[in-house]
Amino acid sequence: MSANSEAIRFAGDVSIDKIEIISSNGFGQQVSNQVVALEIYEDLWSPFISGVLALKDSLDLANVFPFVGEEYVNIKIHTPTFEGKTKVIDDQFYIYKMTNREMAGDRNVIYELHFISREAMVDINKKTSRAHEGKISDIAKMLISDTQAGLESKKNTVIEETPNGVKFIANYWPPVQSLNYTAETSANRDGAANYLFFENRFGLNFVSLDYLYKGDTIQEFVYDNYMRDFTPDGRTYRNIEKEYQRIIEISVPEVYDYMDRIRSGMYANKMTNYDLVTKKYVVKTFDMLDDFKNNAHLNEFAAASKKVIRRFNAMAFTYPKYHANFNNFGDVTNSKTIQKRTSQLQQAEATKISIVVPGRTDYTVGRKVRVKLNKFNPIESGDTEKDITDNMFSGNYIISGINHFIDREKHQCHMELMKDSFIVDLDKGGK
Repeated sequence: MSANSEAIRFAGDVSIDKIEIISSNGFGQQVSNQVVALEIYEDLWSPFISGVLALKDSLDLANVFPFVGEEYVNIKIHTPTFEGKTKVIDDQFYIYKMTNREMAGDRNVIYELHFISREAMVDINKKTSRAHEGKISDIAKMLISDTQAGLESKKNTVIEETPNGVKFIANYWPPVQSLNYTAETSANRDGAANYLFFENRFGLNFVSLDYLYKGDTIQEFVYDNYMRDFTPDGRTYRNIEKEYQRIIEISVPEVYDYMDRIRSGMYANKMTNYDLVTKKYVVKTFDMLDDFKNNAHLNEFAAASKKVIRRFNAMAFTYPKYHANFNNFGDVTNSKTIQKRTSQLQQAEATKISIVVPGRTDYTVGRKVRVKLNKFNPIESGDTEKDITDNMFSGNYIISGINHFIDREKHQCHMELMKDSFIVDLDKGGK
């Protein structure tokens, strides 16, 4: 773990610029030298970044501050040679819990400080009762920054515009609950109904999965036996760029679950939609394969063949509408998008893998990466790269979860990757 050094020594090297604890009265203390380990968690399905800081304390900081649940921690770390706001972890977090305090000798104590984004403290302390009206993306922007009903955040925000509007009453809801509600009712200009609210290195995001799918690929990860490059005279040298592409560990906790996909409505579903005002009902069906080409995807082909057994009645549900529940508004529920949203969110996690790679501070959830894996079978002479490629697990993925693990020696990233589609056409036998 290098400090204040811009010479990168190996893939996974990291520079700790600052880890400073701030007390409620403004007293600050640098604790970089006391750090045993630092973990920072990001999750596409969670609104805020959180983490754990493990300290070996010989200064009795618990009494110096003292620690009472009113402290902040300023963290700034970066991968050497990396610059720019989106490539550096630089933020202030609220320390909300201390755990696992143990004695480690006569004058040392080890404990863990749990921290989370400052906006989480605003969210847990604020519940408002008010009506929200207008274009959904405008409502989301207000809920993030507003000092009365929002998260009071000054962080950068990425908001994908929504053409549709809504009106609803937040009945003593915290801001995140309102943001999640607006995400459920959102659809972009292409009709994609898979909006999420989450935090990553860019700040706070209110975007669709389609928006993420269209992003640039920031890295290719490869699982092979690469060690070092060779010079023409047979000597080896370290290629750090290639080392960053290496997958240290890989696992697939669940390859697929057909029964869960059927029950969740991923393949097909049916909705009986009734209007309590007009006393009318409509039955609508949704088929994933018929809809697949209407929106963006990570890879070219669907995660199911046309032969997959699917019936609309496998997931049949009723859903209410309220025509003219608010003046100058028709139906303000998400009845128009709920079937598609249900399927799209399930498709997003059709394939999930877990990998461990050398850490970099520019890795963050919501970014697109490419994974290249080979088949676990004997290679024959004449086989091309296409012949040995694992078509089921190779392809483009979205980083859906990440744990930046930093100790005294290295920085590793434990990632969960997900993809909604395949690089091969299953209707042609996966070839």
